[in-house]
Amino acid sequence: MSRLPEVSLVDVDERVLEQLLDLAKRDASPDEVAPPVGGPGWNLERTAWFFSYHRAAAEGLDGKAGEKSWGILAGGALAGSIRLKRVHVGNGPDTAETGIWLGRSFRGRGIGSAALRLLLAEARTAGIAAVTARTLAGNPAAQRILAGAGAILTPDDDGTVRAVVALPTD
Repeated sequence: MSRLPEVSLVDVDERVLEQLLDLAKRDASPDEVAPPVGGPGWNLERTAWFFSYHRAAAEGLDGKAGEKSWGILAGGALAGSIRLKRVHVGNGPDTAETGIWLGRSFRGRGIGSAALRLLLAEARTAGIAAVTARTLAGNPAAQRILAGAGAILTPDDDGTVRAVVALPTD
């Protein structure tokens, strides 16, 4: 049995951003990483969206986008990205949504689960009471990661599964 590499989250600065795009282009489907803008593949519009998205998210949860993205390091190598976005602030508990992508060569090794645990710790620190995620009904690996983090999974009629992780308050 192979050992899980050390997993950590790093801020997405310009250097990490360039590395993430390189990883995405060589080790992930464009549709796993970015919305289908400008047509198929890594076209100019999708690449521009990728840079714009991560630069806006660099401001953090309290920035204009209300979102933070991190690069995921596994054993010192950039493995993918994970994000946290505030979706409800104000009357009632704050909630956020998350999403993750890993390069194909990093999947199935526990890296996604470790990154999600780190993200949930960041969410608790930020005062978030619950984190939601959505995945495809046909993605059992993502569902296992979410369930392993304590998520309640609910299938929706649109072919997706909604996950909710309640975060205990200290």
